Amino acid sequence: MNRMSEAHNRARFQARERPPGWQQARLACALSAVLALASAAAQEADQAKPAADPKDPPPPVAEAQPIPPSAAKRLYQSEPFDVITLDKTNDNKALKVLPLQLPERKLPEQVKRVGKIKVRLLEDRADEYEVAWRNIDKVDFFEELVLQEANEVVRQAGVLTGGDKPTEAQAKYDEAFEYYQWLLRFYPQTPGLQEAIQDYLFLNAGALFRAGRVEEAFAVLEELHSQNRGYRYAGGAQTALTAMERVGERLIGLQAEAQNYRAARMLLERLRRVYGDQLKVTAAWRDKLVAVAGAKRDEAAAHLAAGRFREAHETGQEMLRIWPALPGGREVVLEIARQYPLVVVGVAQPATAFDAASLDNPAARRGGYLLARTLVEFTERGPEGGAYASPWGTVQQSADRSELIFELRPQPSGTFTGYDLSRELLGMADPQSPAYRPAWASLMAEVRVQNVRRVRVRLRHPHLLPQALLQVQLRGHQSLGARYGVASQADNETRFEPAGTRPASAEPSPVIVERFYAEPRAAIEDLRKGKIDAIDRLLPSDALRLRNDESLHVAAYAFPTLHVLVPNRDSPFLANRVFRRALLYGINREVILHKGLLDGAKIEGTRVLSAPLPGGITSNDPASYAYDESISPLPYDPVMSAILLRLAEQQLGAAADKKKEPAPELKELVLAHPAGEMPRFVCKQIQTQWNVIGVKCTLRELSAGETQVTDGKFDVLYAEVMMREPLVDAAALFGPRGLAQTNDPFISLTLRRLDEAANWKEARSVLHELHRMLYEDVTLLPLWQMIDYFVYQTGLTGHRDRPIAFYQNVEQWRVVPPVQQE
Repeated sequence: MNRMSEAHNRARFQARERPPGWQQARLACALSAVLALASAAAQEADQAKPAADPKDPPPPVAEAQPIPPSAAKRLYQSEPFDVITLDKTNDNKALKVLPLQLPERKLPEQVKRVGKIKVRLLEDRADEYEVAWRNIDKVDFFEELVLQEANEVVRQAGVLTGGDKPTEAQAKYDEAFEYYQWLLRFYPQTPGLQEAIQDYLFLNAGALFRAGRVEEAFAVLEELHSQNRGYRYAGGAQTALTAMERVGERLIGLQAEAQNYRAARMLLERLRRVYGDQLKVTAAWRDKLVAVAGAKRDEAAAHLAAGRFREAHETGQEMLRIWPALPGGREVVLEIARQYPLVVVGVAQPATAFDAASLDNPAARRGGYLLARTLVEFTERGPEGGAYASPWGTVQQSADRSELIFELRPQPSGTFTGYDLSRELLGMADPQSPAYRPAWASLMAEVRVQNVRRVRVRLRHPHLLPQALLQVQLRGHQSLGARYGVASQADNETRFEPAGTRPASAEPSPVIVERFYAEPRAAIEDLRKGKIDAIDRLLPSDALRLRNDESLHVAAYAFPTLHVLVPNRDSPFLANRVFRRALLYGINREVILHKGLLDGAKIEGTRVLSAPLPGGITSNDPASYAYDESISPLPYDPVMSAILLRLAEQQLGAAADKKKEPAPELKELVLAHPAGEMPRFVCKQIQTQWNVIGVKCTLRELSAGETQVTDGKFDVLYAEVMMREPLVDAAALFGPRGLAQTNDPFISLTLRRLDEAANWKEARSVLHELHRMLYEDVTLLPLWQMIDYFVYQTGLTGHRDRPIAFYQNVEQWRVVPPVQQE
């Protein structure tokens, strides 16, 4: 579509102003367009694309004639000369002479050809000769000879096209282009040049069509028609418009077969606007699409009447994809959405567990956020840490930060009181309870119930954000916090239905269906076809591309994801800090991130890290309070990596000798990673780069939805970590039971100091110390932080801008088909 639009717009622009030489400029533009199309198509030759139907009658090609051997040197590359052919008296001898100095390079009228003309022979230019006009039978100017040779190349290209040799034919058309380009530059007034170029465009369009390059063929024909609306090939019945009818019929058909209905509609509208009733294919295809959409509308209405809501939803969406402006269609879809709002979400990982507080499992975090509210929730980013609120009341700190005060709102059922809340808080401090949270247990000193709705919690020491430790589900009153429940799981789909009952006057919350896609491209294809309404995570390159689609809305999450490698410290090598640093030196993180994942695009907030702490999105992002910008990431240095590898082996060997044990042997490392295209690509790149430094590595892909290795059979694990609040998340990550639990006494002491920080200045200082320690210890191998994106149909309303989580305000989602504007 882009190529056709460009050719069309170029033709319209050229028609606005016509300075001297405008016709030659226009032809040059046409030729340039053809060459550009040919070049682009050659690069895409390995990609699958619909081919022209062999049943369709193609535009004509030249009649088959023997093809003489091509000359090694093209005529226009020679020194210019004219050819004078003498009369029979002089044996019709042909003389190659230097270009004749005639006005406008034209022969004088016959009556004026008297006397003699002075010439210099090409091979003997020192002497000047005189030739009587009466002895000259014919004069061929050099540019005319070049044009004849160009036309012969085009004839040969036509023969090759008829012989089903598209590659060789296109090479000939490219060769002819160079002839015509040369003529337009040096001899634009050559008689027959414009007609020859128009025939060239017509025949080249036929060759492109036969080769299955239908879109390019149509673009060339449009350019031809814009140059000569009355064009007829060889003066016969075949015109540019008749060829456009045939090629246009196939082009729109290909779009419809690929279910790219939006492109088909936009093409139909453009053809109607530009050509009116001249192209009958426009009205014919419009009627076809309207009829198909009408059948889908009636089918959706029948499903709705029978209570088959899911079938009604899918059929209604299909109808909108085909012809959104169909009379009565939008009303049917709105009624379906009113009776049974359904949102289908394509997910990169299925949720096999549900935990809204998970740091390293995006699917569990997404699913946990959907299923239940937490006692306290992170609502938005703030200038000093996040802002927190409770769904059941207010929670505030005392002025001296030594107490938390809960004020519960009256509940409709009256089942959740201050006494219930106190039991929840005490359970989190009980090591024997499933709800046990070590950080809360070390902070809480006493819980007092002042009345049925008021609870005060005394802390052992002042804390900057004690609310952040309470992002937990209610254990004793799970039904109170339930948002959704799992209704069914089958065939890579999980259906979630709203929990509880709703007031009769309230609009229903949508039913959520999560559909797992192992390949991102398949999810994007279904999104564009309307089979799904949203995708929860996108590759950065996909997000940048989809932003150009007006039917979709691409948005970013509030916080970046940290991509890290987690070492298995049960391995003596991975327990060695020098070895871990050697591995990090051996990864070219900049190339993998910026060249591989981002494809050269620059995305603010996406960058290589020096430690596994969030660096913020902008330069002055308050959420980056834990990151020390003065510490630069380790560069890619394979030489340093090799040196450190030898040093690590020496250290381990010396330690083994001291214990009188055999030295450990470095075997092939196992790099485990979650399923998915991005983890697979990243780990393959790391594997290749580690092989360069002499570290052999094999990859282990986990099952879909898994992010941790449960059997311990790995050396390094690729993980994606979300740290919204480093003040508390650092302890959850590096402290007891954390993903990267460490026994380093200095890091443990720093985490305790962080927990006891009296103000934000002190907290930032301690976190920067932690940054330095993590950098030196290589506790985790930091790769980069990346901005995560999601995408949804514009008809899905209620999404927040830069949400904390995908389902942050799912209750407000509404499915409203947009009014199509194309």
